[in-house]
This record gives sequence, structure tokens and C-alpha cells, in this order.
Amino acid sequence: MPLQFRLPKDIPMSEYPKPEAYLEEGRRLADDAQKQGIVLRVMGPIALHYYFPDFVELYSRMERLGERVFTDIDFAAYGKHRGKLVPFFESHGYELEKRAAMVSGGTRLIFFSSNIPMIDVFFDKLDYNHPIDYRGRLENHPHCVSLADLMLQKLQIVQINDKDLKDAMLLLLAAPLGETDKDAINIKYIAKLFGEDWGFYHTATNNLKKIKEATTGVKALTEVQRTVIGGKVDQFLQYLEKTPKSGKWKGREKVGEKKPWYKEVADWA
Repeated sequence: MPLQFRLPKDIPMSEYPKPEAYLEEGRRLADDAQKQGIVLRVMGPIALHYYFPDFVELYSRMERLGERVFTDIDFAAYGKHRGKLVPFFESHGYELEKRAAMVSGGTRLIFFSSNIPMIDVFFDKLDYNHPIDYRGRLENHPHCVSLADLMLQKLQIVQINDKDLKDAMLLLLAAPLGETDKDAINIKYIAKLFGEDWGFYHTATNNLKKIKEATTGVKALTEVQRTVIGGKVDQFLQYLEKTPKSGKWKGREKVGEKKPWYKEVADWA
């Protein structure tokens, strides 16, 4: 009987892969892709596990991950490698989810197997409420997107939820703020992006304030950890405030929320 695609939430826990399977497969696929000249970089909670193994126990106690822990492996890739990815994943035992491929218009591909129920590959950018462009940025780490891009994934969400707030807290707690992509959240890069885009700036600064406020409701955090996160939020906001803004940014600021400042999104599923 041919393998049928099922959303992770529809798979019984008795059949569900262990978290270790996701962690091992993410690395294996990134490494094997690199050998074939394909750039694949992990996003999301799996990337946080790769970056911050010493914080995994706290991450679990923050009650962010849920019973299944991971639901899929999210990868960023370059559009120039799109043609190589279907045969690459097929050679590793995966099938293409054809309906998702048609709906996405070539911006993402979803693969599935009996081992890992869902792998999501995004090409060149993540384009939800605000776009995050990965072109030229995926070589900063051998397995993951950069810390700045992980942070941007959270800051772009207009209706940010509890899970995303906790991801952002962990990022701010575990990673230093800096002006380079080497082992730091590159706030210089982020501030430059925001200096051209009032809408993204507006969503992100609101979310940074929400992250700081939400720490009080996370019992797993100590008072010292809350202080660290809050201090980095304040530093982040001050850096964004002092970064020069373009004429386009200033013009859009005058309009404010009178017009939509973000893109409405709906998933394919």
C-alpha cells in the first residue's frame, strides 16, 4: 500500500517518531545536501536545539513543545537549487506532497516519509506577515539559519502566540546581541531592514514588548532569567530606535495603522 501524507497532528502517538529522530534527520539531510552542492538550513525549534543544547531542559520546562515535541522539519533553501531537491529527497526515502506544491506556486515544497511525517522547504524567503529574505544568508551556520533570521521569524508574526513568545524568550536568553552573525543575534542587520520597512518595525517592536511582558507568566524562568531577557529587549528596542530611517519609512509612519501594514496569510492545509 502506497504511503499517504498525513498531517502530524493526525498521526497517533503510538506511531509518532521520537524527538531524536527529527534532530538526527535534520543534521543528516543538511550534511548530505551540502555534499551535493545544495544548501539546506533548519529553522524553528529544531534549530534552537542545535544552537543551544544546554538550554534544552529549560525549553522543555517552559511547556512550549507539547506532547509531540516536533511536528516537522522546516528548511530554508535557495531557489536556484529547487530542481535538485525533489530527486535529493526521493533518494533519501521521501515523497513530494503534490497538492502543497501546486498551491504554493513553487515557493515551498513539502515532503513526507514513513520516518519523518513532514518536511517543509521554503525557497529564498519566508513570506508570511512580513518577508524574511534568506538569499546570501544561509552559509552562516552549517545546519541552521542565522540567529538573526530565527529572531525575525518570531518578530514578523502579527498575532504572536504563546509558543512563539517562548521561542523568542529562549533566543534572547541564550544568545548575545551583536553586530555580526557569528554566534550572536545580528541586531545591526535587523535594524537596517526595519529602517526601510515601517510595517515590519511596527510589528516587531510591539512583539519585543510582548516578549518582555510575557516572561512574568512563564514559571520555568527564574527572576534572573527574566531580567536578562527584559534587559536584552530594552537594548534591542534602543538600538532600533537610534538606527536611521528612510524617507519611505517616515512617510509610512505618518499613515500608521490607518492602512494594513502587514500581509494576511493562510496556510495551504
